Amino acid sequence: MIRALRAPAACVALFAAACGASRAFAQSGNSAGDGASDGPDQAITAATSPTGPLVLLVQGDALLASKPNLAEDPRDAPAGAALRLRRLRVGDDGTIGDFRLRVLFEGEAETAAGTPFTPLAGGRLPFGGSVRATEVYVAWAAYRAFQIAAGSLRVPFSLTRQVDEGDLRLPERAAFADAFLADYRLGAALGGDLGEIIYQAAVMSPDPVLDGQLFDHGVLVAGRLVAEPLGPVGLTPWRRAESDPWYDWFRFAAGLSVLYGTLAAPRTLAFDPELTVQWRSLVVTAEYLFSVRYTDSAAIVPGSTEQGAALEPGVTLLGRSLDLVARGSWERAASANVWAGGAGLTAYAPDSRFRLNAGFERRWTQPVTPGIDGSSYWAIVRLAIVVN
Repeated sequence: MIRALRAPAACVALFAAACGASRAFAQSGNSAGDGASDGPDQAITAATSPTGPLVLLVQGDALLASKPNLAEDPRDAPAGAALRLRRLRVGDDGTIGDFRLRVLFEGEAETAAGTPFTPLAGGRLPFGGSVRATEVYVAWAAYRAFQIAAGSLRVPFSLTRQVDEGDLRLPERAAFADAFLADYRLGAALGGDLGEIIYQAAVMSPDPVLDGQLFDHGVLVAGRLVAEPLGPVGLTPWRRAESDPWYDWFRFAAGLSVLYGTLAAPRTLAFDPELTVQWRSLVVTAEYLFSVRYTDSAAIVPGSTEQGAALEPGVTLLGRSLDLVARGSWERAASANVWAGGAGLTAYAPDSRFRLNAGFERRWTQPVTPGIDGSSYWAIVRLAIVVN
């Protein structure tokens, strides 16, 4: 029990030490906006929530069953059933004039490997432990079409990595996201919302640890471009109210992410096309990842190709009180294919900051290694508090 409380206690301590400066920003800045638009949520900064400046995410899991396979998904939970605090994130937002400061710290439960973070998870602190800094940055957002930020930021690559953990329709992301994609890195970024086009680009350190070796292993450059030609879609279109004037319109968002630099290894080049389609309460998302590494002589490193794909159709019912979703995914690395299928639901309380998220996923590996069962799975019921 004491060990389980270390991460939450450390998060709270770090938050208390950092939020003073951010609170000063908030008290001297502009009043909060309504945060209801779908355009800016894909730019560097979003409209300030009515619940700001506090940022809080608490996720408690009833892990009903788990059979991990860390080669498929390094985020897999330990085997068996358990009750656990899956994630605690605390932080603060502040604004003064055209500037915004955000400070977020996060503690996570241990994976089946006995560590709280996957190899590509960023924002880790130099002294180790189960706490990291996810978003700690200063941004200039005077214009909707052009914003800049510097600090620890979300890597602008892939659709699934842009959706926050508190808004996922299934308890966990598709396995290829944890295996192949970075989440946060230290760097500088620019982005904006041009109406029908949303763009992001960043130059970042490849080091997942915030230490003195940030650029000793090269650099990471990433960008994401999204077109919404028929109307706003955003990152969480399943939360669009029936009273919204765009609700009855068929709309889609098509995007492409590109990355080059050091990820798990240097000279990695990756592409990720994505598609989101919405009509009324139906939302379908899809994306495909292709990644390859090059040698010094610009030849492809044998066996370095990695691929992943996910298709996630879902429907929202009962006036945005219930989300139902299914997911099929695939990943390929080292000549092995991993197929996965799962489904889930999210039930929202009258105050939508309180949520119950439940789901399951089963994976199969082909070809199967002789003498080893090639399947893995998880089933989770999650209670969450999502503020701002």
